Amino acid sequence: MLRTCGRRLAVLVLLWHCMPPLPSPAAETCSAIRTSYNPTAALRSDAFTLAPDDPRWSAFLAWAKAKKLYTFQIIGLSQKKDAPPSILFRWAKDTLWQKDVVLPFGQALGHMIAERRWRDADFPEFFSSRGGIFGVDLAERLSGMDTQTLDPWQDFFQSVTAPKSPARPRLNARLLSVAPDGQSASIALGQDRITIYLADRLRSDLALFLTDCAIAEFFQEYDKSKEATPGERPETTAEGSAPGKAIYTSQCSGCHGEAGDGQGMLTLSWLPRPRNFVRGSFRYRSTPTGSPPTNTDLFRTVSKGLAGSGMPAFEAILSERERRDVVAYIKQFSQRFASGSEPPSTSVSAPPQVTKKHIARGASLYVDSGCPSCHGAEGRGDGRSGQDLKTAEGDPIIPRDLTHKWSFHGGHTPSDIYRRIANGMDGSSMAAYEEVLEPNDLWDLVFYVLSLSPEQRPQAEAGHRAENK
Repeated sequence: MLRTCGRRLAVLVLLWHCMPPLPSPAAETCSAIRTSYNPTAALRSDAFTLAPDDPRWSAFLAWAKAKKLYTFQIIGLSQKKDAPPSILFRWAKDTLWQKDVVLPFGQALGHMIAERRWRDADFPEFFSSRGGIFGVDLAERLSGMDTQTLDPWQDFFQSVTAPKSPARPRLNARLLSVAPDGQSASIALGQDRITIYLADRLRSDLALFLTDCAIAEFFQEYDKSKEATPGERPETTAEGSAPGKAIYTSQCSGCHGEAGDGQGMLTLSWLPRPRNFVRGSFRYRSTPTGSPPTNTDLFRTVSKGLAGSGMPAFEAILSERERRDVVAYIKQFSQRFASGSEPPSTSVSAPPQVTKKHIARGASLYVDSGCPSCHGAEGRGDGRSGQDLKTAEGDPIIPRDLTHKWSFHGGHTPSDIYRRIANGMDGSSMAAYEEVLEPNDLWDLVFYVLSLSPEQRPQAEAGHRAENK
């Protein structure tokens, strides 16, 4: 009796293993399904075409929320041979629509920095034993540990995704509520951060893992719920293949926008906004005021990032060839680069030896040049005139706090600061002083500015989330 039951159980197990998987929304088996959305053709199994201007859109978001489609979790770093590094996300976990999606590193960083606003202080269990906590954004902190490799990122994700890690709840996200017109929704990011996504952003996310075929159930339920009218599916257009375009689209467009206008979906709440490449006005240059940057300037920014801002360093993410291709593609957005010739870089003279006398003279030049009106008498960025400053795009400007050199976007080496003062920062209220001050004067001013910051970067307490100064 027992032997017979055992043999039957073995046969059932064997048959179970040989059976094809049960059908699911992801099985893409809906060629015969016709709805008001696809009255004459099969639902597409290779694309998600439902758009926010479709009358079904708001109903679809409500359906997606009920089905828990719009939930996702950060799984970790993905590094595959012959492929650029990326971040793995798991969408619609524990549903029939569950799918793992890899996002290009740049887009994923934009999400973590611009929307989740992750800082090293959010992960004290990881950073406390790795040099301390400084209250800076995650990308800047990890890049500062090693600019050449992604080892710090690998260690970070292994730590925070560990089964007993206290950071695991921070990795989740879910749709909280949808506006009545479906054109925006509240998204919970982790335990304590809520952001608003507009419809285009919601659709972009859903298109990562859904197809029209996968949501056939929704189209059928929609038709049953009301008198549906036939509609047509939007057509998709083919992408171009210009060198650098694919990299820009995958790594940069989330912040800088598909059109290079600084209107990326990941940074709609940022002020000032990400750089508008169409204007062709760049602040961090080695060239005189009013001049476009050199290829080397742009390559340095892409490679090293801008400390204290949302612009990460791509040196460990993209190859040198890929970074140069991105630079070439960025230049195509603006007519300022049409001539193809580069302006000369401002020469930086050899600095004199730093002495108390030079610093004292720099302090006098700081006052005489009108710097306190914006940067404040003590360099804390609290000058009265600086309260009403705006960028060329009309965004408010917060003058730099000079007592925290680690927040200087263009770097804080003496040469970096010399160029900022000499060349100014186009598109902002920071004037160029190359024609006003002699090289020795500029160096004295540099020495004074550097003297305002402590020798070592101040550390922040665990849990401190204040923005960079």
